[in-house]
Amino acid sequence: MIIAPVHANQIITTGYFPDAETAFTDNALTSLTYTVNSSQAIALVQFQAPKGTVLNYTIYYGSGGILTGSISYVAGNVDFYGYGQGVTTITIGSNSSTRSFVDTGLLKKWEIVGYAREQTDDGKTLVSSGFAITDVSAGGFQTGFMAYEPVSSVQPIEGISFTSTKPVWVDIGTSNREEIQKGISKTAIDEMNEWLTLILNIGGTIYEYATGLLYLIQFIFIENFWLMVSLYIALTAAISFGQTRDVFKAIRKFIGYQKAFIEFLITLYNALIDAITKMLSAL
Repeated sequence: MIIAPVHANQIITTGYFPDAETAFTDNALTSLTYTVNSSQAIALVQFQAPKGTVLNYTIYYGSGGILTGSISYVAGNVDFYGYGQGVTTITIGSNSSTRSFVDTGLLKKWEIVGYAREQTDDGKTLVSSGFAITDVSAGGFQTGFMAYEPVSSVQPIEGISFTSTKPVWVDIGTSNREEIQKGISKTAIDEMNEWLTLILNIGGTIYEYATGLLYLIQFIFIENFWLMVSLYIALTAAISFGQTRDVFKAIRKFIGYQKAFIEFLITLYNALIDAITKMLSAL
């Protein structure tokens, strides 16, 4: 879900789809035509491109709906202490957004979302529906680099085609058509409920992981620690003194086993601390 301010209103875009699949290209392309079957729809199209790229695209939606747009990533005329200037312009329909920035030469990223709608800031009133493209490399919606085009009747995207002056990498996310169709008419509260459900599901997984980890700690380090140590010492002593008649060699071998065991315990301790830290950070 993307929320971006537009004057006194906000733009809500494609939400979370649990069954989403991604079709992607391993090789960079200068052109592509992609369509889905009747039960699917496109939720997201992502482009990554180098400087000097001018890309023109067409999205096909509903029964004969067509919307065109473009992406331009070119060099500017300003020098920033040895770094060049980059200028990107994204358009969809009759709307566009342009930004200038210090260009480090890395690939830039843009996303066309499966649907978008404009609504009042309180999320209660729908103003318009349409499609949007975001400049992800600029922080996308976070910094407002988005172009939004309202259309009279929004339907799920069924296909996309593009041509580019330079090879670009493409990822296309698809999902169930009915779910995307439902999403078009959702309110902001509906979107938040979806994310809340996802968070609760993740929370359940984290709880199970934490419970298992604590049980492991209790089993090894509290209930059976000295039993494990005793068994290990007895086993390594039998191995060390049973394989040679040289007492000093056997002692050196026995001490080596104990050193390795202590190093293992230290490594295990660090791993447990790291796991607990990551678990707490995820909560």
